[in-house]
Amino acid sequence: MNYYLQLLSKHRGALMGFAILWIMPHHIPEHTGILLLDFIQSIGYGGVDIFLFLSGFGLYFSMSKETSLKHYYKRRFARILPEFWLFVICLFLLRRNFNAAGLYEMVWQASTLGFWFWGDGKPYLFWYISCILVFYAIFPFYFKLFKKYGIKVPLIAIGFGLLLMISYALLCECVYDNEEVGGLTILAYARIPIFFIGAIFGHWAKDGCSIVLRRSHKIIALVATIASFVALYLCEQFFLEYMRPCSLYYYPFIIITPVLCIVLALCFEKLGRAAKVFTFIGGLSLELYMCHTYVYILLGHLYVHFCKPISWMIVFIISGILAYCFHLVNKKVLQRLF
Repeated sequence: MNYYLQLLSKHRGALMGFAILWIMPHHIPEHTGILLLDFIQSIGYGGVDIFLFLSGFGLYFSMSKETSLKHYYKRRFARILPEFWLFVICLFLLRRNFNAAGLYEMVWQASTLGFWFWGDGKPYLFWYISCILVFYAIFPFYFKLFKKYGIKVPLIAIGFGLLLMISYALLCECVYDNEEVGGLTILAYARIPIFFIGAIFGHWAKDGCSIVLRRSHKIIALVATIASFVALYLCEQFFLEYMRPCSLYYYPFIIITPVLCIVLALCFEKLGRAAKVFTFIGGLSLELYMCHTYVYILLGHLYVHFCKPISWMIVFIISGILAYCFHLVNKKVLQRLF
């Protein structure tokens, strides 16, 4: 196995920890006032691209070992859905909205269908779970086609994702002149390419593809990644109102994500035991994803009473405690039941 691909596999958990720590500040409406930190915070949605890249990478390994399709679906869906359903029920009880409308909303949230059919008509903060469950569902069929037809299958899937993104941009800007057309589904469409790119990397790693990266290849990859970061910065400064509402804002991370993951994996290899902190956080990534957004909403008034660093710290600590509690319940109770 290529050394870089080996590091991706070895430090996958730590990379997930980095990704969720990048996503969490992105959802905070307040900024630090420091230009570089604010830019890093504003593009924190790139953590989602890291998650889906690693998901495609890991699913290829998983399917290569699976002997039963039933076992595959049981493992994948039982890992997410019971805990997700518990969280949705807890929110339903906390809101105390026990009328028919509240129950209807809870069912649509729990089924994840609300994301695909509500659009922006209703608040739906769990779009990632809706997205990843679809990828889980279709991956065995993709894997079978890939084994039969080879690399052209993921290339077609990536091309389809790019086509959806371009179509979305044209629909919003040219046809309807409305940035809200299609709702939040663009968040899922924009991640189709990076998911299947991750699956290609998983194929290279699992099937023993000996990839030799010359110095020129490394330079080209780094230059392309830096150029993508510069493009994002220019978008932030000059074209934000045009780029963010449509899918074009997500294109640079198709290039950034694989290189960034490899660079981070190299850093984690140098950190040694210190990387275990990120691995531990990566193990809580699902719970942190579910908890932190609602903690921000509930404790938004903290920014009025405390300085920004203290407010951030309080929100992070409370999110971490709740996430760990859900993780323990999932590990000790839900996983044994399901």
